[in-house]
Amino acid sequence: MAGIFRKAYDAKWLIFGLLLVLLLAWVAWPFLTVIVYGIFIYYVAKPIKRKLRPYIKSDTALVSACMFLLAMPIVALVSYTLLLGLSQFNAVVASAGLQSMSGGPLSNMSSGIVNVEHNASFKGVMSGNFTTALHQLWGSGLAGYSGSIASLQSILISTGTTIVDVLFKVFLMIVIAFYLLREDERIKIWFGRTFPTLVREHNGVLVRYYHAVDHDLEKIFFGNIISIIFFAFVAVFVFSLLNFVAPTPQFLIPYPILLGMLCGVAALVPVVGMYLVTVPMLLYVLVRALSAGVFMPHVFFFIAMALVIFAFVQTIPEILIRPFVARGQVNTGLLMFAYILGPVVFGVAGLFIGAIVLVLLTHYFRIVLPELTHEGHPA
Repeated sequence: MAGIFRKAYDAKWLIFGLLLVLLLAWVAWPFLTVIVYGIFIYYVAKPIKRKLRPYIKSDTALVSACMFLLAMPIVALVSYTLLLGLSQFNAVVASAGLQSMSGGPLSNMSSGIVNVEHNASFKGVMSGNFTTALHQLWGSGLAGYSGSIASLQSILISTGTTIVDVLFKVFLMIVIAFYLLREDERIKIWFGRTFPTLVREHNGVLVRYYHAVDHDLEKIFFGNIISIIFFAFVAVFVFSLLNFVAPTPQFLIPYPILLGMLCGVAALVPVVGMYLVTVPMLLYVLVRALSAGVFMPHVFFFIAMALVIFAFVQTIPEILIRPFVARGQVNTGLLMFAYILGPVVFGVAGLFIGAIVLVLLTHYFRIVLPELTHEGHPA
């Protein structure tokens, strides 16, 4: 028994350090998704930082330029698109007779946003329905919550969270990405000086492992994830534009933002890709038009719609973005499973967490394990 206490005393600083690490993990755990989003922005901005480095000498100015050019536009556009996509998803769930999102200003705005999207057509603008829908959206979303402290509180509380909480997490995400961009080289130098033995052991396997993981995460995040966002925004824009010029309501693409986001994700599927979304969507429009008896008078619009979707959603973006898409040394099939299973386990952040876990595992078995096995069984 005395021997155990003696060993514990000798390892007191190691135990204290482990306790501090556990404390840090406990504090950081509620912000896991925020940290992951910050890492994602860091890896997306990293190539831009390298491109701008010869022209901007100040680290702070360089990182600020990267964040201004990349982070803020991406956060704003993705947040806005997700809000509209979730609103349309809520409308789909509600129309199916299932339990929709809980009450609150953002949830109450769902029907208003869908109504605005439905009337965002040439006919809707000319008839005044679009303007009316905008007024109704304002009335249901904001105007009805003014006038008292209690009402002011109700506008902050929405779908189980608060706008203030969301803004704080967005701010924290940007700060994490900012300091990773500015201090990444200093962090590596500090780690090498603090743990020199760990860096040198096993023929420097830790350094090789880090560089492999770092390289592949940059390839995946700057390639595949950015391609999802790019394809989704292109699809949303084209679908919304087609709805704007649709001759009759039967030719409207249902839930264009939600379907556009699905096109972005489906673009990663080899060969079939966005056909998984666009073909059923066009068939749905075709059946609606035939059932209403308006297909033949507007058959050329339907043909034009199919050609526009094929050209501007599936073909041209594919040609433009594919040269920049790379998966590194990660298996494509495993990467697809990571993209599918990650969101199931971790929610939206799982799209990034799944890729990170896959890269860590891939290079562990590719670099670390063979090195340890070789040392354990020398020739």
